[in-house]
Amino acid sequence: MNPKTALSDEEIHEIDMLLAAVPAPYETVDAVILDGYLAGVLVQPVEIPEEEWLGPIFGTEGAPKPGIPGWTEEQHNRLIELITRRKNEIQRGILEDGWFDPIVPMIEDDDGKPVEGDEAMQGVGYWAAGFEWALANFPQLEDAALPGVPDLLDSIWRHLPEQDETQQAMTKALNEEHPLKNLDEAIEALVFDVVDLTQIGTAERLKVETVVREQPKVGRNDPCPCGSGRKYKHCHGAN
Repeated sequence: MNPKTALSDEEIHEIDMLLAAVPAPYETVDAVILDGYLAGVLVQPVEIPEEEWLGPIFGTEGAPKPGIPGWTEEQHNRLIELITRRKNEIQRGILEDGWFDPIVPMIEDDDGKPVEGDEAMQGVGYWAAGFEWALANFPQLEDAALPGVPDLLDSIWRHLPEQDETQQAMTKALNEEHPLKNLDEAIEALVFDVVDLTQIGTAERLKVETVVREQPKVGRNDPCPCGSGRKYKHCHGAN
């Protein structure tokens, strides 16, 4: 399978089934929360190693070992493959197109018809909860106190189903100043917020990771840095 191939609907459903199949005591997220979580990993101003970001997907127990009772090596490898592909797919979409399609469920009523209004946006709330889970485990983005980040995060947090009084007040203000008319508009705003956060995080990451690898310039009559006691021009500078 080409690692650049976008996941099909069947493969997204497979992720959900595999996550649900992980045995206790692991408490895995579902595909929607996973999607938000992966985006939350990608916006960080530092590179999060795979062995670190995989763990929280399975709750507080860390990633399960393949071959434990009820969890085969084949299941494990397939799930990790699909999760990694989805993470790469989100990252590629952000970097190349400035867009990605988040996995957001369509909420239906008891008759199987799509709901409208605020109820329709509940799916965005599940996605935002996954994003919040990533930032709870990796606070580097918020700790960096980078300009623009708080406002972008508030724009995402407005969708969270559980909010404290401070966030409720912020959500109310956002809904009054920048109301979202429908689900499509909410998803569009969500994606642009994540794209902007990724750009901020990436710029900070590059700035931090940029190091001067060359040694300070040594004059020909200066002592050679190797410690020989000879002048540079008569030692390593002779070459």
